[in-house]
Amino acid sequence: MDIEHLKELIADHSKHPRNKQVLETWTHTCEGKNPLCGDEICIRLQIEQAQIVTAAFQGRGCGISQASASILTETVQGLSITDCLQIYETLHAKILNQTPPNLPPPLHEVWEELEPLVEIRLNPMRVKCVTLAWHTLHHALIGLDTASSEH
Repeated sequence: MDIEHLKELIADHSKHPRNKQVLETWTHTCEGKNPLCGDEICIRLQIEQAQIVTAAFQGRGCGISQASASILTETVQGLSITDCLQIYETLHAKILNQTPPNLPPPLHEVWEELEPLVEIRLNPMRVKCVTLAWHTLHHALIGLDTASSEH
């Protein structure tokens, strides 16, 4: 993996965020905040039969936090709740240099798209910028209303 790919990915999603919109109807939602820097993300999901049909976000903050939310919404649409939780656990573990759970083969292609985000660990001050949206997704899926990057 190289840091240049991460920079390009962040720049693209920061300049052209995907799914940054108000979702009129949703089944799951959560708001996440990083009180130290002011980043805020609200994730809204439309889930039917344990599968994410639509994902959208609103928020404000640094380009990295907003790009991460954009990447998240593109990634999770069409995945099951279980798949999303596995992707979250893998990303979280790898960013923290821990041993991740084994992803089932159908998620390997999804993971390849997200793997550049792991490179943020080279800049520890920005880890919370990337993980805020993912923590917020996790909380939305397990039924909590708020998330904080203090994890």
